[in-house]
Amino acid sequence: MKIYEIREVPRYLRRRARMPVARFELVSSLDEELLSVALDDVVLLDPEDTMEEVKERAAQIARFREKGLLTTRYDIHYADGDLMALYENSNLFNELWVLSQQGRGKEGFLFDHAQVRMGLIVLTPKGRDLFGVPEPGAIPF
Repeated sequence: MKIYEIREVPRYLRRRARMPVARFELVSSLDEELLSVALDDVVLLDPEDTMEEVKERAAQIARFREKGLLTTRYDIHYADGDLMALYENSNLFNELWVLSQQGRGKEGFLFDHAQVRMGLIVLTPKGRDLFGVPEPGAIPF
């Protein structure tokens, strides 16, 4: 199942126990320690997804996280060129990138580059129990 085949987060997680997710970040070429999260828990189905659609999915993920059903991990580097391209070529990321470039070189403007950080949403044991999903190693990604 490809990410663009997802219609809702719970349905995907019931089948897989984990799913790719992205974070849109702003960084500074002047100070590598500076980082700002512009958009968190981004799940795209289509490169033309709207901000409202992305925020609705992110809110769903946040509700599941608050209930202890899943965790979001950005320290696990999930690398898939097609998936990364979906996010980097999306309308939302392009808007962020254009904004970062407009500020480049202006006094007081620190964040002059946008980047996509890929991660994983992983069901917790409580989430696996609720959704009836076996251990993550028992099912294909």
